[in-house]
Amino acid sequence: MAAEKKKKAKGKIVIEQEMCKACGYCVDHCPKKSLQLSDHYNAKGYYPAEHTGGECTGCGICALVCPEAIIEVWKE
Repeated sequence: MAAEKKKKAKGKIVIEQEMCKACGYCVDHCPKKSLQLSDHYNAKGYYPAEHTGGECTGCGICALVCPEAIIEVWKE
């Protein structure tokens, strides 16, 4: 029998963009570099963080370091 490879857990990131103050902590701490600051303003005049569409493992580090607690992460 051939050994089956385990698939990495994929994650889903949801950021409340209107509440984001663009501190960049989530961007700096993402191990897969799948977050970036947006190129558009939110209602408060900040460039909110957004998911780049890149790989997310669902580790939740971004949610843990967010001082506003506006990031939710789920493993799919």
